Amino acid sequence: MIFALDIGTRKIAGLLVDMDESGKMIVHDVIVREHEHRAMLDGQIHDVEKVARAVSIVKSELESRNNVKLEKVAVALAGRFLKTYFGEASADVSETGEITSDIVTKLELEAVANTMDNVEPNMYCVGYSVVRYELDGMWFKKIEGLKGGKASVKVVATFLPSHVVEAMLSVLRKVNLTITHLTLEPIAAVNITVPEDLRILNIALVDVGAGTSDIAISKEGTIIAYGMVPLAGDEITEAITKNFLLDFSTAEYVKRNLETSEILRVKNILDKEKEIRREDVIKAIEPIVDYMTKQIADEIVELNGGKPQVVMIVGGGAKVPIFASHLAKHLDMDEEFVSLKMAKNLDFVDKTGQIVGSEFITPLGIGYTALTKTGSVFEYVTVNGERVQLIGFRGTYTVWEVLAQMGKDIHSLLGKPGRSVVIEINGNPVVIKGKMPVPASVKINGVEATLRDTVKHGDIIEVGEAIDGEDAKPMLYDLIKPIYLRSIETDKVIEYYPKVKLNGKEVFQNTELHDGDTITYERVTVREIREFLSQDLIRIEYSVNGVYKEAYAGEVKIFKDDLELRDENTVEPGEELKYALVLNYPKVRDLPEMEKVSIVIKVNGQPTVLTKDGVLVWVNDQLVTPDYEIKDGDKIKTQIPEEQNFIVADVLRLFDFDPRKVVRYTLLKNGEKAGFTDILNSGDEIIFEYETAESLESEN
Repeated sequence: MIFALDIGTRKIAGLLVDMDESGKMIVHDVIVREHEHRAMLDGQIHDVEKVARAVSIVKSELESRNNVKLEKVAVALAGRFLKTYFGEASADVSETGEITSDIVTKLELEAVANTMDNVEPNMYCVGYSVVRYELDGMWFKKIEGLKGGKASVKVVATFLPSHVVEAMLSVLRKVNLTITHLTLEPIAAVNITVPEDLRILNIALVDVGAGTSDIAISKEGTIIAYGMVPLAGDEITEAITKNFLLDFSTAEYVKRNLETSEILRVKNILDKEKEIRREDVIKAIEPIVDYMTKQIADEIVELNGGKPQVVMIVGGGAKVPIFASHLAKHLDMDEEFVSLKMAKNLDFVDKTGQIVGSEFITPLGIGYTALTKTGSVFEYVTVNGERVQLIGFRGTYTVWEVLAQMGKDIHSLLGKPGRSVVIEINGNPVVIKGKMPVPASVKINGVEATLRDTVKHGDIIEVGEAIDGEDAKPMLYDLIKPIYLRSIETDKVIEYYPKVKLNGKEVFQNTELHDGDTITYERVTVREIREFLSQDLIRIEYSVNGVYKEAYAGEVKIFKDDLELRDENTVEPGEELKYALVLNYPKVRDLPEMEKVSIVIKVNGQPTVLTKDGVLVWVNDQLVTPDYEIKDGDKIKTQIPEEQNFIVADVLRLFDFDPRKVVRYTLLKNGEKAGFTDILNSGDEIIFEYETAESLESEN
């Protein structure tokens, strides 16, 4: 049996409820008592002692009438201080494979964390509901086990100020009651009036109490929003007080009997008896009812994004006859779809015969919610040695919800991802992501668990610290890959890195990169690679005229696949080439010391250089030809002859003509006739002119 307690602004209702085998709730007893004057205002406990005395009376009467000892209780908190925030989060899941429960948890927690930036201090998160999952822009009921690119979630997170909870706990401690179930009044009301199979409809539930009007919205199978308007039955009572000069309790009597009485006989504050007609009261309260329903209608439209299909009204404050019609007017709805929901029409068993009106909806909802979630709602758990009273409204608690109620920062439980670094490579931005964090370690009763695992009354929770992800620390060669050079002979691979400039300065080794660095590099030519590989060629040592010399004995051949590359070909970083070292000794003619003999003369008035091979070469004291191959250790001597004669015939080789066709020519050396074998010296002047048969014919 459950002791359900509804502590309202004007009165307290205590119910003893149970559930039969068919799942129908049974009410065994009910007691309703008024508060002492102004013990509560607008649904909030203002005088703990007065409220505790009223609760004690209800508890004692139920114990006495039913011969039971009541030690545990299910209660609800008023919605006046309830605040809800929507949060969203998205994640790239394109490289994760199937979406796991851990990914979903992290996504949901990030969405809840994103609401907390807007939450004022001393507010406790008491739970959240997932409003919508999306994968690549499409709605899904669940996304765990699916694959896609971008996953998103939207949640509604609910918060209460700490003083609301502490005041309730103080009252119950004073009467020796322990909370076994704590919910919110709008949640209790909606649970019993709008069961899950009706939530596919767009329904607005309005619970009009004495101090507040609480609102819950259902749509598409879930409760999508909660809201509150700080106007309710007390405003109507006060209007009656002012218009007819009645004290508050007499005005309450008038309001409660408007449904059944045409004329009410009362005594005003001047002790004069008066008859008040129902129609006069309606006229007096109509302005405030119109104002209240306008505010409630505006809140419904704001929460719902438009008018709903149906409005259900519950609570004692809404029983005045004109309330539903005015609310329908402001919602631009037919009155048929805006109506008062009576407790007697709910599917339950009332053994007392007293539970009839809408004012019993919330106490019934508290009992129903507690009955259907018994065993899932807990008294306390212990977190790292600290006892924590659970204050959630869903009846099931995860580790992270417990920690959030303790005021723990959600981000501190998840850890922060490492900072990313953005590098520019040849003008293109490249993002290097930091490492992902490691969430806080969790144990429940000594067993490894996660933040998403549920807990029960008395569980011992141990929570470690989250480990933040490491910042990205990319190295230059993480981004600039080498060219892989594979030897055809040995299959050994050599890495060749291109010339790179980091922030405009050339670098020659691997180095750490920082955010904002710029990297530039040019395509590598085969010539550069050939020069690099030439270091592995056989080197020979020799001397020329007593001077020490070195040279490579061979050449490098470079291939891409089976195609030999030329020096002007270019290669991208990351490509693989093959190479071979071919043995080939240098020849005498390739030596730079093979100097030539030259003279400068004038030919037909133009300065002209004549050149001849003029060096004699001895290798190891033996005269050799230009084709001689130089070996390691060779001693080479070169000599230019004292006289290396140039003759006039050397000049004639500069002219492109056929001597057999020349019919007349002039050949002068320094102004005098010269022969073909005359010797030339630097500074000589040669005049050579000729005519052929063809040229003479063209002139004629």
